[in-house]
Amino acid sequence: MDGRAESSNTEGTIMGIGDWVRKAFDGRGPEMVPFLDVANGRVVRIPASELRPNAIQVKLQSTGELVWALPEQLQLGEVKHPEFDEGVREYVRRIQTAFAEHRPISFEEWEEGFRRDANPEREIAIWSHAAGIYTALTVGEPAADRRRDVYRCLVTCMNTGPDTVWQVLRPEALKRAEAEQVVNRFYGKKA
Repeated sequence: MDGRAESSNTEGTIMGIGDWVRKAFDGRGPEMVPFLDVANGRVVRIPASELRPNAIQVKLQSTGELVWALPEQLQLGEVKHPEFDEGVREYVRRIQTAFAEHRPISFEEWEEGFRRDANPEREIAIWSHAAGIYTALTVGEPAADRRRDVYRCLVTCMNTGPDTVWQVLRPEALKRAEAEQVVNRFYGKKA
């Protein structure tokens, strides 16, 4: 050897990025999902594995397409409904009480948020369902991180579907089996 690197014929073995992706995923690419790029005002496709834990699914008003988005990048809609009657407000109070540890906002803010929804009765029913599950599963639970994970599981369920919940749900304190119990209970599935 004279100290120089030898080259060999690599014809047929040079791999482009597309070839690498196909090989890495057994000929299939990664699962791609629609994601709302708020800064550019368009929907892009990203690998599902890149979704952040707090990503939510939203339906675009313009097209009706269901896309993933980051909640902190979305703007609040206008208030669409008048103040609720006392019967509905009682449900809002129960929701506020159940989730006060994780979402410490006033009753008025809760009510206003529901009044912004296109279908506030449906949203209140969903949040009431989640509040009942949360209360049942966390009564007597001394660990704040475990209560937080139950809350995160429920919020993720409310903002995704049963087929997509695990794309963004990453419990920290709960074991996977415990988180699955929360998810199954939310969707009414048998464990």
